[in-house]
Amino acid sequence: MTHRARCLTAAFILCCSAAARTAPDSRLIDQYGHRVGAQELSGHWLLVYFGYAACPDICPTTLTKMTVVMNRLGSAGAAITPLFVSVDPERDTPARLRKFAAHFHPRLRALTGDRAALADAAQTFGVPWKSAGGGIDHGVMLYLAAPDGRVVRTFHPGQPVEDILAGIHAELIKPTRQ
Repeated sequence: MTHRARCLTAAFILCCSAAARTAPDSRLIDQYGHRVGAQELSGHWLLVYFGYAACPDICPTTLTKMTVVMNRLGSAGAAITPLFVSVDPERDTPARLRKFAAHFHPRLRALTGDRAALADAAQTFGVPWKSAGGGIDHGVMLYLAAPDGRVVRTFHPGQPVEDILAGIHAELIKPTRQ
């Protein structure tokens, strides 16, 4: 695994706190308007997806699959924080994300922020995105990050739920590397 891959989540967490030190408005915030700091994300399993609320197809489909996965994980799912990171800072306000996230897993945290903070977060995970004709072209992968900050698995939304579950279970039973 490359150094970049080992540090993806750590860098994501750090971008939130580093941005806060230099520009208070550039930190990520959730659908309730609460600032999301490094301490809240650090030390937790994360299942992360980047998209936008007005996405007509892949985003709601993938978040529905994430919901199924989280529900099928049962008690093991309690160890995982599902995150949706918006790549549409102009339209995806906390209020809009609150309505959007309500359609999916009840523990889904939907994050937004200014363009620079979201660009940093997307770049950290290697998620391409750009505005395109009224919509946004963006990467589609789901990322499983371990509590120590490593992205340990990526899943394509076209993978069967059973394959995603098996991958997550395989990581959850490994000894922690913190």
